[in-house]
Amino acid sequence: MTKASAQPWRRLDASVLTRLEPDTDAIASAAMDQVRAGLRTPLDGRTAANLQVTLDVALHAFFSEIGHPDITTDREVYRAQGRAQHTAGRSLEEMLGFYQSAALGVWRQLTSAAPAVDLPTKAIVELGEALFAFIAELSAAAADGYAEARSQAARAGQARRDRLLGLLLAEPAATRDQLDDAANQAAWVLPGRLVIAVTSADVAPQLLDRMPGRVLIGRHHDLTAVVMPADRLEWYLGRLRDLLGGDQAGVGPVVPLRSAALSARRASALWRLTRTGALGDSPLVHTVDHRIDLLLTTDPELAAEFAKDVLAPLAGLPEPARQRLTTTLAAWLARPDQPQAIGVELHVHVQTVRYRIRQLRTLFGGTIDDPAGRFALAIALRIDPLVSREPTKRSERGVHPLRPDDGQQA
Repeated sequence: MTKASAQPWRRLDASVLTRLEPDTDAIASAAMDQVRAGLRTPLDGRTAANLQVTLDVALHAFFSEIGHPDITTDREVYRAQGRAQHTAGRSLEEMLGFYQSAALGVWRQLTSAAPAVDLPTKAIVELGEALFAFIAELSAAAADGYAEARSQAARAGQARRDRLLGLLLAEPAATRDQLDDAANQAAWVLPGRLVIAVTSADVAPQLLDRMPGRVLIGRHHDLTAVVMPADRLEWYLGRLRDLLGGDQAGVGPVVPLRSAALSARRASALWRLTRTGALGDSPLVHTVDHRIDLLLTTDPELAAEFAKDVLAPLAGLPEPARQRLTTTLAAWLARPDQPQAIGVELHVHVQTVRYRIRQLRTLFGGTIDDPAGRFALAIALRIDPLVSREPTKRSERGVHPLRPDDGQQA
């Protein structure tokens, strides 16, 4: 379909206007009266002036283009009116209502002379169809302008919120005057206490428009940071949980405003641990529940080196045997010299437990009976799943490799 065929006013017989002898001033006045009649609240002066200019230009364009496929008037004035509507803080729905009401006013005034000039019904119908198709095109241009202004405002607003977020999480901390200035520009009230949650950078789009305005969201390094005031924390956390979908977030501790960077730092470290799958698949993982894990993995390279060295006797075993003995070792460290209880826990016969303990003593020597050795083994077993696996998404996580076996003897 060509553009001309989609614009029925261009196919009208221009003699229709000659017969109607339209009074542009009277039509514009009737259109404005129709707009005002449909308002719930009066127009402010600037909006009324913008609308009047737009209406005058639209009438001129409509009358110029009727029956003239080669005449094209600029649609920028309608986009500008849409931008002005957004800037004035008025709604898109109201603006589109302006256009519809104005079209009705134009239609009524324009056809009021139809009976006197004996205009055929068909011509009146075609004129009406053309007029409302013309208004629909102008409305679309105005809506584009409104959307453009809204997008620009959103980008500017997010830029100000990103600046505030950067200051909140800066190390060393920004001054209170800097925070106050940035918060005023971002129209965000600084809370006395807050919590930072951290999640994947990919999650930001699904949070930005759906979390409450009191929650500050933005990029923090290569992740998404979510700043939640402590006063309604449970509600904010519940909303965050609902929006995460298949992702997880590390939730830092509640801290005073000046310690926001600390909450973000711990939340970031915890989120990275969740990527191993070793902390389960809960959408929200709280640092207060995993302080030992954070403490033990503060230096990930050192932690991995330690776990590898301590558990080296198991490294050369086939995977099934390694997992069986690792699980048995963890149970033995928790209940030393209690093979019966270990068998119940692992769902294996007590003789299987004793057999595996003999294997472990062969591999580790006296280490598993020495208090310091047992402590090192327990730490290594805690660290190993946190540092020895490749990051994975929640949907890709399988059964925990340290889950008790099915009773098969080593």
